[in-house]
Amino acid sequence: MEYIFTALIAIAIFFYFRKQTKEKSKLGINLSTPYCPNCNQKQPTVRMPKNVNQFLYGGNTCGNCKTEMDKYGREILKKK
Repeated sequence: MEYIFTALIAIAIFFYFRKQTKEKSKLGINLSTPYCPNCNQKQPTVRMPKNVNQFLYGGNTCGNCKTEMDKYGREILKKK
């Protein structure tokens, strides 16, 4: 009975993150390699986060043009 409950929890978590990925939310998982939205440069697979937001939710800063993007390759506009 314990194994069935554990399996159901694991399946529920899988479907939750899969739904978040389809909606491209912060909690989703992106398995494809993003490209920079400005210079179209392929981003590295192993990344070094530059700030806390990139550390927690993924994302990268382009080494070519210094554009900050999320894990899906969408540009993050900074609030002024």
